[in-house]
Amino acid sequence: MASGLRDPPWPGNGSAIFGTYDGWVLLTVVGSRPLHVVRVIARLNIGGPARHVAVLDTGLRDRGYVTLLLYGDPEPGEGSLSHLVTDRRLPTCHVANLGRRFRPWGDVKAFFSIVQKLFEIRPDVTHTHTAKAGFLGRVAAILYNATRIQSHRCLVVHTYHGNVFRGYFGQLASMFVRAIERALALGTDQIAVLSEQQRNEIVEELRIAPATKVTVVPLGLDLEPLLRLDASLPTLRRELGLPDDIPVMGFVGRLVPIKDPTTLIRAFSLVKRRVPDAVLLLVGDGPMRGELETQTSALGIANAVKFLGWRQDLPAVYGALDIVLLSSINEGTPVSVIEAMAAGRAVVATDVGGVRDVVESGQTGVLVPPKDPEALAEAVSQLATDAHSRSRMGQAGRQVVQTRFRVARLIENIDRLYREGLATKRRTTPRPTTTHG
Repeated sequence: MASGLRDPPWPGNGSAIFGTYDGWVLLTVVGSRPLHVVRVIARLNIGGPARHVAVLDTGLRDRGYVTLLLYGDPEPGEGSLSHLVTDRRLPTCHVANLGRRFRPWGDVKAFFSIVQKLFEIRPDVTHTHTAKAGFLGRVAAILYNATRIQSHRCLVVHTYHGNVFRGYFGQLASMFVRAIERALALGTDQIAVLSEQQRNEIVEELRIAPATKVTVVPLGLDLEPLLRLDASLPTLRRELGLPDDIPVMGFVGRLVPIKDPTTLIRAFSLVKRRVPDAVLLLVGDGPMRGELETQTSALGIANAVKFLGWRQDLPAVYGALDIVLLSSINEGTPVSVIEAMAAGRAVVATDVGGVRDVVESGQTGVLVPPKDPEALAEAVSQLATDAHSRSRMGQAGRQVVQTRFRVARLIENIDRLYREGLATKRRTTPRPTTTHG
């Protein structure tokens, strides 16, 4: 047994006493700084990942963490949720050239910006979200760790909100992406996924990472405004001139190929034959909007499909809907479905990715195969004419999400993952949480 004094593993004021035994480092820290987390996300566009990082950093700061969020720019038409971090006054740093698309020179510049921040902050945890940020941020963290002794290295964490393994690229490109992710997983200490279905895909089906590195951490969302929503909130219907007694269904999200809105429009054209007064609201925007507007005209349903763009008044949006639809061909954990269930709305969604971990078909909604407009139309038509089933499913869904997707549970899960993961990486004893009032 040998002992001695060294610099503390968390730079700053304080001292640390180390002892070693059988390869393990025993540590007592006096006056050390709080845990520092650098979080990296490609962009704060409208969607689940941006909401996730905002509530996560807010909750962790309440527990005594010091956080810094690095983010890039959304694509045109994606919409922005940057107000979620500015309203909370979260420490952020905009990284020029960081975004969703592959831009070789821009990506190199973004990479070195991230590296610079890591060496400046000297984080205890580097946590990445979304594919592009997951690549650049993890390579930067691996490079940073290569310059540090074990007791000074940061924990490298990545969250798969969805994934780009299926539905985004051709077969060869998808194989290349999976190979890159397997290589990145070697230098990643902890991988968080949002559902058991995702975990099975990452570990068993695609063998991206071993089970020992992958932890299920369900989303945590601020659902209180939706949980308080009454049976109806007709404000948006009145704004749009829609009667209260007609069936209104809607999609909330990006108008992009992975969401397969063309199948949604085709299905709605079939619904109109059975439920002539039905109306479809598309809440969101994206590169497919023009194509979809042309499709609705060609199908003769343009008067019944309303493109609303991005809206911030989610209670009004969900309050106007009887049924919420999702036609994706790939999903992680769909935020719009969780929000719909919190609002007490029935859901019809495609059975892909982590959707079945949220929706129990026949109980809280209906699941249908992807790329099948007839099956989607059949399920929607039945619910459109059955108010009792819609109400039953909506109330059952609300009961499920109000406990399962709480923010407090998310913060607890991530706090434990960080502290235990960091203790294992640095071979120390996990430090206790400090909660600020």
